[in-house]
Amino acid sequence: MRKPHALWAVVPVVAFLSTPFLPFVNGPHLWFGIPSVLAWCLIWTAGTTASLALVEHLVHHTDEDEDEDDDHEAHTPYEEAAA
Repeated sequence: MRKPHALWAVVPVVAFLSTPFLPFVNGPHLWFGIPSVLAWCLIWTAGTTASLALVEHLVHHTDEDEDEDDDHEAHTPYEEAAA
């Protein structure tokens, strides 16, 4: 089952896919001295990194909370695979 915080990873995908349909992006405009489509893609490339870091942060903290509630010894996936 998917966690709700994983939806943050969808935001950059939607931004990239909507690029040709957005008139303020897909036009003869310059942003920061470069074509607006290029600037949009550069911004959302950084946004992709930020959203994936946010998802990783939220998943990591959720797993820690579950481990604390179970009162079991915390194991990494590598330790579980070796066992």
